[in-house]
This record gives sequence, structure tokens and C-alpha cells, in this order.
Amino acid sequence: MLRHREIEPLTGRPRLKVWLLALASAPLLTLTLPPWEVPGLVLIALCPLLLALPRLSTGGSWVAGFAVGMCYFWINLWWLGQMGTTPGNEPAIFAMFAFVATAMAAYYGLCAMCMRWVLTRQAAWPVWLVPWIWLGFEFAHEFDTPAPFPWMSLSQGTLSVTPLIQSADLWGSYGLVLIVVSVALGLVAPFELAGPAAGLRLSPARFNRAALPALSLGVLALACIYGVIRQGQIEARQTGQGPLIGCVQANLKQEVKVSNDPELLPRSFARHMELSRQCQAAGVGLIAWPETMLFGGATRDGHSFRFPEISARYYEGDKPSVTLLGPVNAYTAYIGRLRAEIHYNLKTPVLVGALTPVPPEEQFDRDWKDYDFRAYNTAILLNERGMPLASYDKRYLVPGGEYIPREKNFLVRRIVEEYSKSLQGRARTLEPGVQRTLFTLPARGGAWRFTTSICYEFVWPQAYIDLHRRDDGAYPDFHLNISNEGWFRQSAELDQAVNYCRLRCIESRLPMVRATNTGITCTIDATGRVTERLTVNGSDREVEGILVTRPPVLEDPGPTLFVAWVGRLPGYLSLAVIISIMTLMGHGRFQVWRRRRRGESA
Repeated sequence: MLRHREIEPLTGRPRLKVWLLALASAPLLTLTLPPWEVPGLVLIALCPLLLALPRLSTGGSWVAGFAVGMCYFWINLWWLGQMGTTPGNEPAIFAMFAFVATAMAAYYGLCAMCMRWVLTRQAAWPVWLVPWIWLGFEFAHEFDTPAPFPWMSLSQGTLSVTPLIQSADLWGSYGLVLIVVSVALGLVAPFELAGPAAGLRLSPARFNRAALPALSLGVLALACIYGVIRQGQIEARQTGQGPLIGCVQANLKQEVKVSNDPELLPRSFARHMELSRQCQAAGVGLIAWPETMLFGGATRDGHSFRFPEISARYYEGDKPSVTLLGPVNAYTAYIGRLRAEIHYNLKTPVLVGALTPVPPEEQFDRDWKDYDFRAYNTAILLNERGMPLASYDKRYLVPGGEYIPREKNFLVRRIVEEYSKSLQGRARTLEPGVQRTLFTLPARGGAWRFTTSICYEFVWPQAYIDLHRRDDGAYPDFHLNISNEGWFRQSAELDQAVNYCRLRCIESRLPMVRATNTGITCTIDATGRVTERLTVNGSDREVEGILVTRPPVLEDPGPTLFVAWVGRLPGYLSLAVIISIMTLMGHGRFQVWRRRRRGESA
């Protein structure tokens, strides 16, 4: 049933033709993402590769997949190699980018090998495993693998197909990937490259000619019909009466932040305060600062990171001393100044990003970790009197920049530490948070509930499932993402980040407000549509200003099918598929080797 079909090897021009066909998927895939983002192209981008794979050898299929991946990742992740904060560190930054992009391309090579294996079976049914194989190798990036960086999913290319992406509230971005690969498979299934000339002809298998295209395109049509209906339902439930939020974008250069410039940081803080006063004048109910814009950090209870006991002396109960409105020092820190400004001047709640120490009760690995050099990346909510109400610690960290994958391994730790020092002047190790905070924002006649994510967490569907699948049954009215993407300047990373946020909004059916340091600060509704964005002189990045916005909240918000039940299930199923296939491939290779040994012995 799973025996290999005998396929004649190719030579000369037919072989070159098949190779060129396979490699045609490289530019097609590359053009599916920003800054190009060609509408609908993702649905056909894999067609050349899938058509060519059965005529390639096992090793050739790996090379073809790897070459497609090299084009896709090296071009669309180019911004990862352009980060830099100190002249002279560019080689280390580029080397880490090259490693990540090449490692991710190697996954494409393995994926192509597995897809070729099922496409060359005598039985017809294994072909249905192709979409699951692709998803499995994408899903593997969500784990502590050699490339633990789940960026660049095929689902990103679907954002221009509005009806299709609405189905993400059923099966998430995982389901979108399955549909995309199924459609490409259905389009090429009626054809094959036959004979020594690799000529294009109809497949002799009836299943491939009719059933496979009909089923795959039928699923696409049903998903789009559902999406049109569902989008209308969601838009009808949007009230547009969410809280008025002011997002502060001060456009702080990353070089200034990393170097802790003693002259420029106070100016930046003053500029954050001036923009906050503009938000207050606009009558907002919440002011949002970007990720880690509270310089020097703080404790969860609102005191100095380094000297919390001394900092606490500047408060009478919850009331900050007027002296905190003066110059900032090591004992009071910027948190003291901010709390005093809120209490005496702003009189408006503020959500601010800061580094916070790991409390003793959450130091789970004291036997080998030195927590004096570890911290949380935190969002702290201060009320209108400057008193801390609640906090959320980032749970999904950036590999290399915020944590060291497999840090118990000395060689890995040393390499990543050197990269981190080149990137931000020191080896910083953050700890993943454990809280799943549901914030409450008091309002007339009740209160708004919201969740918060920090920067890179928008890449992870599971981060939003963790926040919104709650035992108490509570569900937020909106979501707030705070981010600092100053590393990436004017690059396409900013557009790709917004696309990830759009998918998270659809999966959870929650509107989102993004407060960023350099852009793109925006509002996204529960259908994934960007409704407002901060622009200055026509530019939405590396500009300074405020965005005053109301998230278009829904009447009676509640968890979607994806959030409540589906979650990572498609991903785990896809992992089971690729593990099974690779086991069968290995067993087949072993059988060939054993027969050869027996033949040599005879």
C-alpha cells in the first residue's frame, strides 16, 4: 500500500526543466509577504514545487526545498540582519541572522523530502498528508529546536484574502496553512510530469484528476462562504463604544535606549510625559506606553528596581511625595517620577512597559540560575493616583535577544551571549512570566476588561489562547499589545508584525490596540481590519505622536471555537504525521541498506 512508485530518472534538459519548475516556488512564496504582499498569490505559490517533487531524487527534493526556503527566509527576514546599535557589531548581528534563516530553510528541505515520499507512493490516499507535513514543519518552530522562531508562516500570505482569514476563529492560523497547501495540491493533482521528457500530462489516477481538486477547492469555497457570513455577524456586533485610549509613540532611537545615554534618556522621558499630557487633554481613559519605556525598570508594587526599600520611603501610604516631581535619582528612579506625575498632574491610568525583578516565590530554578541577573519583561497598570493595580509578565520570549535556548549547553550559551552583547551591549536573560492577567479598567457604569501581550508574543497563537481560555469564564473586551520594534527601523518587519496581530484578533474575535515605540501604532478590529493608525506626514514608522482611539468592542464577547477547544491540536496532529513519515522513511532506507549488505555477503 505504501510501496514506492517506480519513476524514471531524468537527465539533460528535462532534468533542468524540473529543477527550474521546483525553484519557481521561491520567488512566488517570497512575494506573498510584505513589502510585496501580492493578493492571493499564496494559494498557488507552492504549485511548481509540488508538481516537480515526484521527479526529483530524495536528496534532490531536500536541495529544492532548501533552495526555496533560502530565498523565502533570506529575503523576507533580511531586516533581522540589519539590527545594530553599536558600530562594529554588524558581523555578529548578520551571522545570527544567517544562521536563523539558513536553519529555517533546512526545515523546508526536510519538508520537501517528506512531501516527495508521500507523492511517490503507489496508493492514492497518502497525498492528503502533504498539507499536514507542511504544517508540521512550521509548527516545529514553536519548540526549542535549532530554529525556535515561528515567524514567516504561510498563514501570513492569506491576509489579503479577507473571506478566508475569517475562518481562523474556527481553526486558527494552523487551519489556514492546511487550506493553502491543500489548494495548491488540488491545483496540481490532475497533472504530472511524465516520461523521459518530463512532459506535462493528465494524471492517470482518477482520484488525482477529480476527487482531490474538488475536495480541496470545496474546502476553500466553504471557508470563504463561512468567512463572509461570519464577518457580517461580527461587524453587526461592533459597538464602537470602547474606552478612549491614548497611545504614546515617542520614537526613541534604539541606540539611545541600549546605551542608557545619561543625557538623552531624561529627554526621552520628558517627551513621553509631554505626549501623555496631550493624551490627557484629549480626555482618554487610559494612556499606553510601549514596551520597556519605563527606563531603569521597577518592582511590581511600583518602586525602584535596584533600591525598593529606599524608594518606598517616598510614599505616605499610596501617596507619592511631591519631591518625586524633581530630578530622577537612583533611589527614586523613573517609576517614582511617573507615579508622582500621574498622581498630581495626569490623574489618568497608565499602562507602561518595564523590566521587573523576579519575585522569590517565582524563582523556580535557583539551583543553577542566578536571579540577580534575571528579570521579567512586564506591563504594569497604574491607576489615576499612580498606584500599581496589576501587572503581566511576558511569557513568550525572543530567542537570542531575551533568552538563551538550551542555555545549559555551554557552547550554545556562549554563542548567544556574544550575540546578545553585540545587539544590546550586555547579555540579558529574561525569564518567561507565569501570570495570565485580566486587567480591569474602571469606567462609568462598570469596568472594561482587557488583556495585554508584549511585542513578539503576537507571533504565537498559544500566547493568546493562554490569556483568553480562562477557568473563571471571564473574557476581555479588548486586547492591548505594547511593543518596541525600534531595532527594525523602516523595514517590512513592522508590516509583518501588524499582520500577525490581525490574525490574533480574528482567532480570538477581540479588537486590539497597539502602542509601539517607533511604529506601527494602530487599532485593529475583531475582523482583522486596521481601522486607525498613527501617521505623521504620511509615514507610519519612525515618527513621533499620539494615537487617540476607541477599540471597536463587541457586544457579549466570548471565546471562539479556536480559543476554547481547538488551540494547538492541528499542530500536534501534524507533528504526529511527520514523525510517522520520517520513521517510515528511515525504516525504508534501513531495509535497502540491509538488502545491499546481504547481496554483498552472497
